[in-house]
Amino acid sequence: MKKANIVCALVGMIFSAGVFIATLGFRQFRNVPVGPEFFPRWLSAGLFICCLALLVVSLGTKSDQAAPSISPFDKGIQRLLIGLAIAIAYAACWEPVGFIVITPVAVFALMFLLGKREYRSMLLMAAGSTAVIFCAFRFLLGIDMPMGLFSLFGI
Repeated sequence: MKKANIVCALVGMIFSAGVFIATLGFRQFRNVPVGPEFFPRWLSAGLFICCLALLVVSLGTKSDQAAPSISPFDKGIQRLLIGLAIAIAYAACWEPVGFIVITPVAVFALMFLLGKREYRSMLLMAAGSTAVIFCAFRFLLGIDMPMGLFSLFGI
């Protein structure tokens, strides 16, 4: 387990440093204190700090315990893989389908995956969170979201 933690910490630190460096190339806006680089920069910094803490704790541990086995028949692993598939499908459909169409579908699917079965509240949450995020990016930050299918209608 110690070796796996060290490897994961190092990979996470390299990934977060790469993301941070990538945000340095984001376009800057005049008179805008918080640009599109703000959130990914803070997330990458937080990931780097967490990975650094994992590395320090792992290096301070003396024994190397056996890692628990991961089975594809484990329900938790199956949910993890399904969630990963939803995220990949969401990313693949982002541009062609559009934010307004694909986001509520992905949010609904993830809530269903996590065991929520109150369909009315799931629909309201999926639609409401999509509307809030869209309006925040479009009107507060001035960032256009991909319209996908709606661009066919000139929206």
